[in-house]
Amino acid sequence: MANGDYGYFGKGDTGYAQYMTAFNRSFGGSSGGGGGGGNHNNNGGGGDGSGCGCLIAIAVVVVLILIVLGG
Repeated sequence: MANGDYGYFGKGDTGYAQYMTAFNRSFGGSSGGGGGGGNHNNNGGGGDGSGCGCLIAIAVVVVLILIVLGG
């Protein structure tokens, strides 16, 4: 990014602003409203992204299969 050239995003202050906007959207930067970008990554999931709901669902299915096969 030498000489203020931000490639696809352009040159100078405008290029920098567009580059940082794209970066913050992609990686959830904390400056200037970038914090809201985190909501796009978990797609309405469990909030913390731990995946516990999915693991519990899998465990319930496995237990039900074992009950059906064992009975």
